[in-house]
Amino acid sequence: MSWTTRFLVFALFALRWFQPYPLFAQTLVPIQAELVQRLNASKVKVGDPILAKLVLPWKSSACDLRAGAIIQGHVVTQKAHSKTEKTSEIGIIFESGQCGGREMKPLFLTVAAVLAPYPSSHSDSFNSDELQPLSSAIGLGLNGTLRSVSQASAIVDVEPRLTKAPHTVMTGQVVGIPHLAISVGQGPVGASILRSTGRNVQLSPGTQFVLVPNLRSAPDITADAKSANPSTATRSSVPKITEPPLTIADESELCVAPDCTIALAAGQLDQGTQGAQITLPLKGIGYLPAPVDKEMSGFDYDASIAYLGPNQLLFTFNRHTLVHRSAADAISSPGLRIVRGVLIDLQEKKVARTVDWRVPDSGRYLWPIGENRVLIHVGQEVRVYGPGLQLFDKISLGSPLAFVQISPASEFFAVGVIHERHTREIHRQLQEAEVREPEEDVEIRLLDSRFRSLTTIMRSSRLPPPVLLNEGEVQIHSIARNRWQFVENTWTGERRVLAVASSTCMPHADSVPGNLLFVLGCGKQTRWYRILHGDGKVVLKGWSFSSELGQTAGGNVGRNAFAIRIAEATTARSLLSVFKPSDLKSSHVAVYRTTNGHRIFSIGVPDLVPAVQTFAISPREDQMAFLKAGEIAFYQVSVAE
Repeated sequence: MSWTTRFLVFALFALRWFQPYPLFAQTLVPIQAELVQRLNASKVKVGDPILAKLVLPWKSSACDLRAGAIIQGHVVTQKAHSKTEKTSEIGIIFESGQCGGREMKPLFLTVAAVLAPYPSSHSDSFNSDELQPLSSAIGLGLNGTLRSVSQASAIVDVEPRLTKAPHTVMTGQVVGIPHLAISVGQGPVGASILRSTGRNVQLSPGTQFVLVPNLRSAPDITADAKSANPSTATRSSVPKITEPPLTIADESELCVAPDCTIALAAGQLDQGTQGAQITLPLKGIGYLPAPVDKEMSGFDYDASIAYLGPNQLLFTFNRHTLVHRSAADAISSPGLRIVRGVLIDLQEKKVARTVDWRVPDSGRYLWPIGENRVLIHVGQEVRVYGPGLQLFDKISLGSPLAFVQISPASEFFAVGVIHERHTREIHRQLQEAEVREPEEDVEIRLLDSRFRSLTTIMRSSRLPPPVLLNEGEVQIHSIARNRWQFVENTWTGERRVLAVASSTCMPHADSVPGNLLFVLGCGKQTRWYRILHGDGKVVLKGWSFSSELGQTAGGNVGRNAFAIRIAEATTARSLLSVFKPSDLKSSHVAVYRTTNGHRIFSIGVPDLVPAVQTFAISPREDQMAFLKAGEIAFYQVSVAE
């Protein structure tokens, strides 16, 4: 069992060191929290703050802590190992926590036991099979029924940790950390002293603390064992999972026509199958490509193209101009930028309309949604624009946008908005301790095709956005070392395995029009990609070598073709290495049939733009547009059999 599905059995012995009054309540359910930052006796000093994050919710008569809540303490004593000092120590006490909200309130706690890091619901190796599916939300029944109460980059290297946490922990016990000992409550004001002989005390992020209220520091705080009640709700039963219909990313697997096609390598593509029908120069509209020496960790959203009808193309780009910010903008929208939208009339070959939008972050801001419409993230809204850049609808957010995920047929929209968990000061401390953005709450609003709310569910910002197919949500589960399972939770409450993959990194999945799933994973020396139908059947298999990056798939809602774009660098690079636009040599894009993955068009393009949304297929699927550094080129394609 995992930390999230059981209580830690904690045997508290009567402590005899403080005869006048008890240090701990004798029948208390302990608090389980994981250390946020790294602690080293040679580097910390007395008074340094310490932050820990709750693994499970905890409640007493004085404090209600949710899972993921922060408790704060500080270093009380410190002694580093040296030639003359053989024993090092760190004294720790906790004195506040997020009781019932964002603000820190008095909560005096003593560390009673220490455990090595283990997987938990708030660690980065969180197994998504513990996610509540969008379809399981109370009251949601997309087939017209209601459910009973009982029924929320970047690819990173992840390998499941198989070590299991102990079922029982004793007061004063240290589990899984050699050379570390603890003296419970022996320091000033009931602090616990962590000691190590022959070396410095060192604790890594994720180290588990077992804590109990410290009555010595706060005699007015009483422990109520009956109300110390972490969530013990049993998990809802789910239908039996069917056997996987296929295995992907297995080199022994055959890709058999006509149902599956092997994608050609970059060198095998028809470089310049045909010349461009039209080229539109971008001089004079204010667009400047990214500087060639700009350091990038991945392709960005500084420019994009999308069709707004067979004869209209929307070109958007970051103007890179100085943006006036109010005091509120500086706090809520530190990445604020001005994005220019240029509507191009393809028949007249001229600009029909130009608008500027204030986009509050550096993330994605444009999503094609079929019927010649797009979503645009502007300020605290997501807006729906159609032909002529006519505004059709608005969706108010009220909070910063985390993501927009759309089902292939644009029947369902998952809109994630961020809710801050912490005060500004705690946010700053967490950011400094973890050297990344702190974990926040993401409210996921599931909307229908008319943007009516169907349900709302809360998830962690550390989890990937939901992936939607027409029939439900797809989640990726780790099932063994380098083995992953793709499970679909349908809107009608069923649960089925779509595929199983072998990958040395956690696979990434995106939905593609045509009810397809674009899956990107890792081999020992290559990257692999697959296009799967919504039933799990493989449509296309391909491999990318270490010099290739920026793999992206796209298509049109309800249509017959999809495209894959892959960029090529001048040299090999690791998955997470930084690159510059000058390191990129060319980009190639190929168009395939949705039914069988047969390639119908391919083109190699120099002068590429290092952005995600640089290609688009026209609504009639007779033309493809491609954004280059100095122009937009249009190519004729034919999807007909």
